[in-house]
Amino acid sequence: MSDGRGTFLATLAAFAALSAAAGAGLLQELDTRLLQLAQARTSAALDALGTVLSVPGRAEISAAALAALALWLYVRGRGRLGRRLLVALLATTLVEIAMKFVVPQAPVPTDVLQVPDPSPIDFATPYPYPSGHMLRAVLLLGAVYALWPDRIARAAILLALAGAAGARVYLGTHWPSDVLGGALLGLAGLLWAFGTERSGKGAENV
Repeated sequence: MSDGRGTFLATLAAFAALSAAAGAGLLQELDTRLLQLAQARTSAALDALGTVLSVPGRAEISAAALAALALWLYVRGRGRLGRRLLVALLATTLVEIAMKFVVPQAPVPTDVLQVPDPSPIDFATPYPYPSGHMLRAVLLLGAVYALWPDRIARAAILLALAGAAGARVYLGTHWPSDVLGGALLGLAGLLWAFGTERSGKGAENV
């Protein structure tokens, strides 16, 4: 996450372009094919795995984990970064909710849903774009990735993120474009949080 403002702006531009394409219905055929491919083989074991991989993106879990991470950063003398991560969570969540009311992406058909995906914080919105689960997973796991410079740990985090993305499609809760949109929005928030820390006085390298 050292590419700075240019990477942040490029990520926002990619999110805006994807949002426009999704809203115009340009991705529907590709989304349908990828969803069918993801569900070409289903089983109770895959259902359970998909549910587990989706856990980091659940609203109540990711919010609590980011709050704990912010507290840890404060204790370590990096409270500014912790605050920025919480602001990024709030800001991107507001964008996510707004987009789900204005981007007319057709919802995934209910007959492809593998297992119910309840959450005490979730509420119904007209459209599914972007995926809030993927947004929050990228924010949480991406922050851990940036703060934990261990190759094995980082490889595991990347695998977890890839698994979370695949799980949202396999479970039938989101189109692939919803998942990609959520990932881009989460990455933008992450880049903003860490980029802002670097721009301040005495900021530490991540």
